[in-house]
Amino acid sequence: MLRTRPVHVAFQPESKVTSLVLSLNGDIAAWAEGDGQVFIARHEHATFSVTGTWKAPSMVRGMVLRGNSLYVLDDANGLSCLDINGNVGWQFEIGAGGFKLQKTSTGLAIIDGLGRLFLVQYDGSEVTLENTHEDILHMQAVGDYLILAHENGSVQALVNGVLVWSRPARGEKGESITCIGSDSNNNLVIGREGYALVAGDEEVLEIEVWDLVHQKLQHRFDVKSRLLQAIPSENGLLCGFDDGKVVYCSTHSSQLVHETRLDCKYPIRNLAYRNGSVIATAWFYVFGREADGSEWKLEHQGMPNYLVLSNDGSICLFAGEDQNDWTEEEPIGHFSLLGPLIETDASELTLWFEKTTEAEPLSAEEIYRDDDAMNEFFTPDELASIQNTASLSDGVDALQAALGDVQGEITQVTADGALDIDTEQLLSELDDAITNMALLPEDGLLDELNTGISEVIVPKAITGDDQQHVADEDGNAIIILDGTYSHDPQKRIKTWSWVDSTGKEIASSSKVKVRLSRGIYRFELRVCDRDGQWSSDSLQVVIE
Repeated sequence: MLRTRPVHVAFQPESKVTSLVLSLNGDIAAWAEGDGQVFIARHEHATFSVTGTWKAPSMVRGMVLRGNSLYVLDDANGLSCLDINGNVGWQFEIGAGGFKLQKTSTGLAIIDGLGRLFLVQYDGSEVTLENTHEDILHMQAVGDYLILAHENGSVQALVNGVLVWSRPARGEKGESITCIGSDSNNNLVIGREGYALVAGDEEVLEIEVWDLVHQKLQHRFDVKSRLLQAIPSENGLLCGFDDGKVVYCSTHSSQLVHETRLDCKYPIRNLAYRNGSVIATAWFYVFGREADGSEWKLEHQGMPNYLVLSNDGSICLFAGEDQNDWTEEEPIGHFSLLGPLIETDASELTLWFEKTTEAEPLSAEEIYRDDDAMNEFFTPDELASIQNTASLSDGVDALQAALGDVQGEITQVTADGALDIDTEQLLSELDDAITNMALLPEDGLLDELNTGISEVIVPKAITGDDQQHVADEDGNAIIILDGTYSHDPQKRIKTWSWVDSTGKEIASSSKVKVRLSRGIYRFELRVCDRDGQWSSDSLQVVIE
């Protein structure tokens, strides 16, 4: 037996979830799906109800809730501001599309598809940057600072767009920043991986703690696993590692004083702390540990990529996908940290997302009643066909009536109780009944049934004509690959995939912006419907 929490389906998306947000008090939730559809819901009377929807031009990469405003970042046009009914207030276009979105103390920070930084205020106006910031891998708000981690291992801190601190890259062979976060004192926490200098040597894995106010390194700790998550907790820091461990660390000592809070066995994807409770997602599970040491676990149908919680923990939502395109979409789960834990068997963890709605059985009167309500949707020929098919039932009734009339005439009971049947008379009566009942329509019953089978049509991928562009002064051009004209009369297209000439997928949306240098390129679009049927189309792009 293990402990768990009651959980149920909050929403049932029609495609994979690409973003999930929840307001601090838990009254508003929003999620985006793979086709760009955005849904906004309000929590009232212990349940969520959708209040608005909006269709983004491409895949949504991030969302931020602030009051009654929802900020949506897509990878084609950029940033859009919506109200809770889905109405657009303003839009901020980004040439290379959006990739990451981060809320700061003064506005919104955006990384575009080329790794460049943009700052936008909540009214939609852009903040002018003194310097250009490029090749950004990670972005995180720590107090009033916006922290940027770059591909070369350098880390920078900005305040209102002004660079105030920079940590240079370490190591002759370079390094990789695996995580940026903060502790309870708003100190910057950096997870780093130093590349080995000699083949066969172990790579150096460390945690650095920086005092941003005084711009000095407080501690540097060696660790055995890559740091993936770092969030503040009471008087310290919670760290999530790629070996599945969640560890509490005290950053007040020169020595790493730590205590393992959870061992999830798989890399930590999300980490949260509410009122003494530690919550983490790894593999297909949500793990939790209460302040008294009690542990619990929830299971999801997919890998929970998203976990959002209200401030008091009364509303917790989680979502993800199983990375299998041939199964139904996974639900968004809802649980609370305020209720008591319950004991259950491990096999029962899946019940909340495996429950199906059972249809109430119809009565005999409902099944066999005559109903002409649908006749207006049929053509005269179709109605005639239905009536001819119905004559089969009339003929059977006629046969049964005929048999009933002759039953007394063709059977007699002998003295020993056996039936004495006049076989010749029985066959004669049957032949007459069958002749009179008009059993089949003129064209045959099988032909009529076959006409009802619908043809399944393969979707058609359409990339449009080949493109030719002139590069800008920097030798590059931004072009749009548009597959929105791909056609499926049955409207069953489920996935889009843009692939370059090397076979690498560059986008999973119908439309995407790409930045190309001078040269000749070929791109292929593949579309697939819900039945797994697919087609492809390609185009050539020339940048002069």
